[in-house]
Amino acid sequence: MPALFARLSRIVPLLAVLAFIAAVIYIVMSFRYSSERAKATLIQVFTWLTGGLSVIFALVTIYALFEQNIPVIELFASFLGTTLVGLAITRICNAVFKRNHPHYGEEVARATIINESIASRFAEAFKRALGEALKDTFKRR
Repeated sequence: MPALFARLSRIVPLLAVLAFIAAVIYIVMSFRYSSERAKATLIQVFTWLTGGLSVIFALVTIYALFEQNIPVIELFASFLGTTLVGLAITRICNAVFKRNHPHYGEEVARATIINESIASRFAEAFKRALGEALKDTFKRR
């Protein structure tokens, strides 16, 4: 049992770094934009980050396996497990986000004005009248 806790304590710095990155991204994006955009950006960044780290840790683990270096295998296999769990959690969060916000990321449709306001109709009539008056004023005789 103590060996298990010793192995799990190795991943604490990786978890701390991932949590710090997540907190910074979420705080900055939610302050700058909106919380929905912060969540979407966080999901996208963590998908790429955990996916890339999983590939790197898998390559190092396979290389250590060929070299038969057991301590490195144990260390990087625990890192690989952590990033794979993080990737799975990120994809689950993405599915929940898409289910709760189905129209997020779609182009916003341009509104069509069915009945223009009185002020805009008055302004259009004024422009026409002014244009006619100016045309008559500067007309050659």
